[in-house]
Amino acid sequence: MEMTEKIHFPKITIITPSFNQGRYLEETIRSVLDQNYPNLEYIIIDGGSTDKSVEIIKKYEKRLAYCISEKDSGQSEAINKGLARATGEIVTWLNSDDYYEPGTFKLIAETFRNNENVSIVHGKTFLFGESIAKKTVGLNKDIEAWEYLPSMKIPQPSSFLSKKVFDAVGPLNEKLHYAMDFELIVKAILSGFTIKRLDATLSNYRLHKDSKSMDELKFLPDWSQVVYNLFSSVSGGGFFATQLEKLALVHLHTGTIYPATKTFTSEELEQVFLRHLILYYHYNYRFFNATNCKKISTYLFEHHKGFHKQQQLNKYNLRLKILPKFIFAFIRRYRH
Repeated sequence: MEMTEKIHFPKITIITPSFNQGRYLEETIRSVLDQNYPNLEYIIIDGGSTDKSVEIIKKYEKRLAYCISEKDSGQSEAINKGLARATGEIVTWLNSDDYYEPGTFKLIAETFRNNENVSIVHGKTFLFGESIAKKTVGLNKDIEAWEYLPSMKIPQPSSFLSKKVFDAVGPLNEKLHYAMDFELIVKAILSGFTIKRLDATLSNYRLHKDSKSMDELKFLPDWSQVVYNLFSSVSGGGFFATQLEKLALVHLHTGTIYPATKTFTSEELEQVFLRHLILYYHYNYRFFNATNCKKISTYLFEHHKGFHKQQQLNKYNLRLKILPKFIFAFIRRYRH
């Protein structure tokens, strides 16, 4: 008689931080439980909600590994509480206004089984919400490790990490309200953990008036701080850390030193620096912040003329100069 090989389903831990999003929470919970994944650990950490969230959580309490509702300092602390209880081989968090696509967990388990050297797996996310154009976000091609460093390239709801990543570089930084996930990825890469990209769309990311992502400019100070910290942590990065200081893009000049075993060439570090600057430029451009755009454009023109020309910054600068702000804002809202 032929013996069928038993498939190993690694334990997956999902943590949902929750606070007063009862109108979305049940859809989030069902998207996790309805995966029908045979080795699931689901943890919900509620921050003391005053809406119907606690009632919804209690409805599913018997199917949860752990849940609690108590005041906390925000999303990062809630996730860290969940991480302290996580026992899965694969761990991530799903915010209480997002939800997974069917079959996500089995695909993730299969990917980790077939790629033993990989510690982070990410796919694409369907972006949707109030008064926005629906679209799929995420990388369309594989990129090198250094290309993850200028900014957050990974849609967080579609990212899954080996527990050993959190054990090595966690917990989340509770002082970074907008970049705790970006810092986690940067620290993981600097520590030598490897990443694998999937083409599959794994989750749905909801934008609404209370979403952090609706105010893009608030991400920039935290992202710049993380980039500054990574330059302060790697060999050959000191010059670029100094340039970020001179451009006044960081608020903590002492920085935080990340453990770093992975090294990068001078060309790679320069590209991380330049790509972060152009990201900073375009975020400010979208909000018609001409002063900040001029600061970055002038620096690039004086020190990296080829890159300045390649990015066509003269064209964007001209638009800032000749278009009235209300017309610029109208165009942006229309495209948004």
